[in-house]
Amino acid sequence: MRPRYTLTQAKTRFRWLAIAIFFVLICVIGRLMYLQLYRGSQFSKDAKRQVVYSDKQGNPRGQILDRNGEELAVSIMCESLYMDPSQILKLEKKEAGDGNLIHFIAELLAPVLNIDENEIAKKCSDGGSFVWIKRTMSPKESREVHQLIKKYKLDGLHFIPESRRYYTKQKVAAQVLGFVGTDDKGGSGLEHALDRELRGAISERKIYYDARGGELIGDLNNIRDTVPTIYLTLDMKIQSTLERAIDEAMTTTKAVSAAGIIMDPYTGEILGMVSRPTFDPNEFYKYKDTDWQNKCIGFNYEPGSVFKPIVGCAALERRIVKPDTKMMDNGTFKDKDNEINIGNWDNKGRGEVTFSDVIKYSINTCMAQIGLKLGENNLIGFAEAFGFGQTTGIELDGEEIGILHDPRNMYKADIAVMSLGQGIAVTPLQMLRGICAIANGGDLLKPYIVKKIVAPNGEITREGKRQVVGHPISRDVALSMRQMMEQVVASGGGQAAAIKGYRIAGKTGTAQKLTKKGDYVGAKHIASFVGFVPADKPIYAMIVMLDEPQGKDFYYGGQVASPVFRNTLQQILAAKGIQPNTGEGLTSFKELEQKEYQRKLPSLTIEQDGRIRVPNFKGLDMRGCTEVMQGKLKLEPNGQGHAYKQNPAPGTLVPQEEIIEVWFK
Repeated sequence: MRPRYTLTQAKTRFRWLAIAIFFVLICVIGRLMYLQLYRGSQFSKDAKRQVVYSDKQGNPRGQILDRNGEELAVSIMCESLYMDPSQILKLEKKEAGDGNLIHFIAELLAPVLNIDENEIAKKCSDGGSFVWIKRTMSPKESREVHQLIKKYKLDGLHFIPESRRYYTKQKVAAQVLGFVGTDDKGGSGLEHALDRELRGAISERKIYYDARGGELIGDLNNIRDTVPTIYLTLDMKIQSTLERAIDEAMTTTKAVSAAGIIMDPYTGEILGMVSRPTFDPNEFYKYKDTDWQNKCIGFNYEPGSVFKPIVGCAALERRIVKPDTKMMDNGTFKDKDNEINIGNWDNKGRGEVTFSDVIKYSINTCMAQIGLKLGENNLIGFAEAFGFGQTTGIELDGEEIGILHDPRNMYKADIAVMSLGQGIAVTPLQMLRGICAIANGGDLLKPYIVKKIVAPNGEITREGKRQVVGHPISRDVALSMRQMMEQVVASGGGQAAAIKGYRIAGKTGTAQKLTKKGDYVGAKHIASFVGFVPADKPIYAMIVMLDEPQGKDFYYGGQVASPVFRNTLQQILAAKGIQPNTGEGLTSFKELEQKEYQRKLPSLTIEQDGRIRVPNFKGLDMRGCTEVMQGKLKLEPNGQGHAYKQNPAPGTLVPQEEIIEVWFK
């Protein structure tokens, strides 16, 4: 029987029900107000995040070109591979696997990426949600990894686009360009010095998703081309010629290191800069840190006799001597207190000589006398006026300042030794800049290697220009020293630098090396030559420095460094059409490149029985393959480009006129 309620009871129940409904409404309204007023902005951001994704990417680094627009360093966008180990572990649990999915993936990736599978597995077994597998993969690697992911449904592998740097000339100008390390950061050279300009701004791309998570079209308008193009003062023709000459000198002399610079003496532009040992910036990690050093700016050494023209200019400027001033050379020089004991390189005396002869024959005894007359303040003062003891200001990192005495602490022996170019330290660039002040008539220039920086819209945002930073000597003094340096090459110690038909001015140098204890090592030397051409109207100035050339009595600058000067500049003068325009006895760039090409061709070996041992044609074009075969073998080509495969294999013995099938791409 259903219970019966009185009217009063019914009203009471209704009242409580209404109160309950009221409180529920109050709670709902309060909750809505809280979500709307206090959490609304956060929820709005969360909702937007679910449908809009901002993809921030760095643009490919700016190009680096030589003065004529030839590519030296370029960047392309590549894919970098990373793994989300947490996603892999979830996949293992979902499929009730045996927990070896990471090892399985490592086994798949190892041969494709050329990485040890244990290394991959170890990195990815520590958990987390992000582990790099390989940065900036090659297109082939990227393509093969995509295929593996699709084939085995490897959901834990993902890609991020990154910029990859390529150096088109491999080792050419390696220390000047430098390299790019991880995270697209410049590690040395111009890549480091101009890292901010080369990297450009960050581009942002917004990607929109639908309710199901499907990707809609991205907002491409936010991607901007922001990186500039950098033009250097280097001339690749000049640079390549200098590189070959330095390499030949390294092979001939077995020097432990070397440096060479070619500079425009009137503008300060660096046209060529070479440092040895060197490295390939594309694979910088395979080389020692010391190979990255640019010895043209980062190597302090005692210059030896190449410093004598600087001291000579100081003496001329102070009117201590004139070109025809008579001096006595007895082969050795000692002061009355026996603090100084200096001899000539051959310990021979020439009797009465002029100051011009002192420079021409690099007479130590007379230079010591001149240095003592100048005094410590004049010596150091003029050295500083020529730019020694300070950086040159070139746009490269790692420049040394050299070493000069404090004039307040110099003894007479220090003065005499400094007059010979010993007891101080300079860099090759400092030394060349000082000589350029003599070549151009007395202007000390700030050398530069960045010709211009061009923005994407074509605007030149920075331009290198001639900058005079001092006037250490008068034009008359510069002209006098220039004439004396010309005699060094014409009939003095620098005759090996002479180039037929051209007036050359220069100075040789041979300095003993110091030990860590501060003693000189008789068997270790630094040989150098510095000069300019043509002597009357200089166009090119060049320095060559060879560290520890090996060989008994074959380490003098006139023997080992002067020929490098000659071999380099005679090619450049002929190629640039600088008078004499006949180029008699000179080799042109075209002929030089042909000789280099022929040198790289493999030889054809014919055995005693008449059979031919098949050469390795890899990397040669069709023309090269034909030249190697010399008509004794027949070429059957497939494709175009350069050889990458052949049949029969290299080293196989075949009869003459055998058909060799070669594939090109």
